[in-house]
Amino acid sequence: MEQNEADVQCAKFERTIEAGIEPLIEVMEQLEAFCSAAGVPEPVTVQLNLVLEELATNAIKYGYGAGEQGQIGVCLTLNGGRASLTVTDDGNEFDPTVAPSPDIHSKLEERAIGGLGILLVMRMMDSVCYQRRDGTNVVAVSKTFAPLR
Repeated sequence: MEQNEADVQCAKFERTIEAGIEPLIEVMEQLEAFCSAAGVPEPVTVQLNLVLEELATNAIKYGYGAGEQGQIGVCLTLNGGRASLTVTDDGNEFDPTVAPSPDIHSKLEERAIGGLGILLVMRMMDSVCYQRRDGTNVVAVSKTFAPLR
């Protein structure tokens, strides 16, 4: 099914998954197909998927206690040349916008573990915002790009 130009100008992708690596991989594949069909340039799609992977993986690894189940929400809105991605989780509170910056200048063996993924998110996106809303972490990022069509 072909999309008309109006669909490409404003399109929305939404999923809610169980907090786990396999559901995350599946939703990343779906997001990639959605972006491709909507005319998002491949480098931007790769960036959006990396951001989704980083934010969701952090929630999966650190957001829940042993044996706790959780959910992760993914919402990508495309409006012309702007992608707005929101990732939500019901895990422990974590604001990536105030996480300490990792030491990227010391020798690798002297560096503390962690923080590089959040730095990657901050550098790849045009904006990164965080809110804690009703017991949920809400991270909204955006990226401006030139559509393929």
